[in-house]
Amino acid sequence: MTGNGRRVLRGFAATALVGVLGAGAAACGGDSEDAAGGSAVGLTAALGTAPEQDAGQILTYTDVTATRRLVEQDKELYGGLATYGIPELAQAGYENSPLKETHGFDENDVDTSLQIGSDRWRLTGRFDVNAVTDGLQRLGFAESANDDGALLKGRNGDQVAVSATVRSLSLSPDTPPPALAAPKASVADDPSYQAVAHCVGDSTYYATFYGEEQKSRSPDVILYAIGATAQADGTSRERLCALTTSPQGAARTADKLRATTTSGERFAGAVVDAGSGKAPVVSMEWANGPQARPGDQNRTLQLPKLFMGER
Repeated sequence: MTGNGRRVLRGFAATALVGVLGAGAAACGGDSEDAAGGSAVGLTAALGTAPEQDAGQILTYTDVTATRRLVEQDKELYGGLATYGIPELAQAGYENSPLKETHGFDENDVDTSLQIGSDRWRLTGRFDVNAVTDGLQRLGFAESANDDGALLKGRNGDQVAVSATVRSLSLSPDTPPPALAAPKASVADDPSYQAVAHCVGDSTYYATFYGEEQKSRSPDVILYAIGATAQADGTSRERLCALTTSPQGAARTADKLRATTTSGERFAGAVVDAGSGKAPVVSMEWANGPQARPGDQNRTLQLPKLFMGER
């Protein structure tokens, strides 16, 4: 990667937190392929690799296998997801250089991606450790000892760890890349994450969880996610699920969402459910299309803005 190219990658990471504000679907894992023909490794497994201390971060999961097939099927609808949660892929497109040649892997080698905050990624798949190491060394990375696999450090402090099944990246010199092995305690053990993941559904190809500690969060909402699920007929639907603090908070949250579903509004016809119980999960579901493509919330921020407010 050229010096200029590395600056571009850092610029991409700097804006990733904004880009992450809106997209995706969630799932509770599973062992069979979904309607998009995606990976059997689901969201629950991915959340199980994020340490519990990252529960306050924005987490974005991509089933790369499924999303690649959807992009091939309909670039107009799914093209906004065509970097598949792989930051180097956006970089390679900018520089017009094949990722396989420069980094020793490409999107065909990746099954899933989990982005943690704005500067860490954990990819699962099949990786040639020697090829990845050789590619990074040509880019100026230095190899360090690592019991689980190779660890390489760049001149600007970025770090990459890689094994035969996991490749992780950190752009921060002060933060190591996500661990190659899953932690003993993860966000998947968090009841809030479990409730929201259950609501969003099992058959997901893209999911964003908006962490529990966002400073601008409405006091009515503990955690929420926006998710996209491929249907058997080739269409896609998105669902927003928000865990709220009380029935009263759920009612206020549902009213905000319903205001976007009336005639003439962007989400006209979407269905809102206020949930039930002491801490209801409010949901809103809509069909994807030209006016509401998967991932469009990354750009419009329309729905996330509804949850911003002083605590």
